Amino acid sequence: MSNIEGLHEESPSSSDVHSAQSKQNTHNGGVPVFARAKHSFEGRNNDEVERKNKRGERGEGCVAAQTSNYIDLSDIYITISERFLRARTGTTLANGQSTMSAEEMASFAPDTSRQTYRQQIMKGFLESELEYVQSITNFYNDVILKIKVSKMISEEDFEVLAGNLQLLVVHQREVFDKMHETVERDVNNAKIGGILLRAAPLLRQLLRFYCENHPKAVDLILQNRSEYERIASELGWSIKDFISSLSRPFRHLDTYASTLNELERSMNEAHPDRGDTQRAASVFRDISNYCATLRKQKEMQLELKSSGLVEGLSSAEMNQLGEIIYMGTVSVGDDDELNDDQLLNDRCIVLFVSTVLVLEITPNMNSYVLKQTIPTEGIIVQKAEGKATLYLCTVNGTKHLSMNISSNDELQRWLESFAMCPKLVIDDSCCSSISPVQPQKIEMGSVRSVVGYLI
Repeated sequence: MSNIEGLHEESPSSSDVHSAQSKQNTHNGGVPVFARAKHSFEGRNNDEVERKNKRGERGEGCVAAQTSNYIDLSDIYITISERFLRARTGTTLANGQSTMSAEEMASFAPDTSRQTYRQQIMKGFLESELEYVQSITNFYNDVILKIKVSKMISEEDFEVLAGNLQLLVVHQREVFDKMHETVERDVNNAKIGGILLRAAPLLRQLLRFYCENHPKAVDLILQNRSEYERIASELGWSIKDFISSLSRPFRHLDTYASTLNELERSMNEAHPDRGDTQRAASVFRDISNYCATLRKQKEMQLELKSSGLVEGLSSAEMNQLGEIIYMGTVSVGDDDELNDDQLLNDRCIVLFVSTVLVLEITPNMNSYVLKQTIPTEGIIVQKAEGKATLYLCTVNGTKHLSMNISSNDELQRWLESFAMCPKLVIDDSCCSSISPVQPQKIEMGSVRSVVGYLI
């Protein structure tokens, strides 16, 4: 048989054969049985179909011990689109239906079906995005702005409560308007991925500040719960909705990556936005993970500073050190200098601009003990060769601290945090550990547009 796939349907040639086939069809629920050959062969027994005639003529074969005739269709013309689908639709059942899911089928459907599927995704995405933008806009105008105008709280508390929400609202509105405009202009060639990819750098910066501030805003509300319950009630809101609306910007982040992945699956390979859509999905997934890590880090810092659970250091003394740049748990000690009966110790390292605190974690995990205080002035950060270990050394090489870090990602975060200390020097040995990915460029026109809108 020809290597081109042939699709053969049983057809009767006599009353006896017709009777036998009727029984077989009854057994299969009245559904025609199809036989598909993928390789050339010659029949050797009654369990194989043997082709004896030429193109278009009837041949005789046996299926399930029943003899019948069939049309030789091994060389029939198969369109390009049909071959494309046959190559990707997986196992085909006896009734001709594919085992592929509807979502997978959409990826390999003809262009008209892909366009319809893509239009449905974009319509749902724009509706969701509009609802989100309107939601955070209404929250800012109906709650945050009214609190400011009526002077219900002090200016310092308002700065903590509002953060940079206004800038975020303006940027999200601009991004939505661009997406809506391009879809209205040409829905089939709309470059949603490109728009989001270009908007991502500024959005990441805005969300970074917002996520750093968010735990402080929530803590402010909880510390003065009765006052904010009264304020929310006067504005027609509940305290629960108040807090939920504050977290809406970073909760909404998760929708971008999944939607962009769906859009990519609905595109053909030649679509002008396919590459940007793929890159944008990865970028927004990274932004979402980054914001989640950042919020968790800031919550830990806030808890440490407000708990007063550090033995040997009061809350007042810790507050005098300023803002915490970064904190995390590492193994302290140098493997090369330990004896066989010695083990590395887990310590919580807290980095301030001018000081590094080394805290021992108590067995019940509810408090800390201050073990060491290291001024950052004159300290040189060096990296051990071949492992994720950082040394805090003096100019003459004396080691103050050996930090064994659990992963390269965490090592990168520590190096970035140490780089924020002006009186501390990072040795050239650390340069190879710094991410080779260049910082994303933020268009100044976008920044001026947002600031100009506020002015």
